[in-house]
Amino acid sequence: METIWKTAAITCAALFAAQAALAEMTAPTAEELSAWSSAYAAIGGMEPKWAVQGADAFKASSDAGVPVVYLDVRTEKEWEKGIIEGAVKATLTGLATDDGMGLLPESKTAIIAVYCKSGHRSALAVPLLHRLGYTNAISMKGGYEGWVKAGYPVEGATE
Repeated sequence: METIWKTAAITCAALFAAQAALAEMTAPTAEELSAWSSAYAAIGGMEPKWAVQGADAFKASSDAGVPVVYLDVRTEKEWEKGIIEGAVKATLTGLATDDGMGLLPESKTAIIAVYCKSGHRSALAVPLLHRLGYTNAISMKGGYEGWVKAGYPVEGATE
């Protein structure tokens, strides 16, 4: 069963990378392919060390004054529907680039609430963040849809 999940994670990540490249009508650079290839290889050998937490827990932590970095790994088109207030925007495929990594907090112990539309891409981003040394990167269960459904604040919505 574990092999199936590893294969699925690697396949999904590769599909997202290919989808983004096609959408932009440019091929990924050799550097991007190398970075993702390394990340996929590392994900395949990782033990599940990351957690999944619901929107309620992150919102309660933020409200209590605990600093939480919200990292939105959706696509640019999805960002048009709104983002969590103050979120850092880095597409899943752009996260492993120098620009994407430049958006991450300096502190490797920062609490990072990683979210996408519903939770699948964030589950792929978390192990990559762990490999980069971010020990408190956590996937937000339900993603942006769960946050909105809970009635929590968003910004920048065009709909």
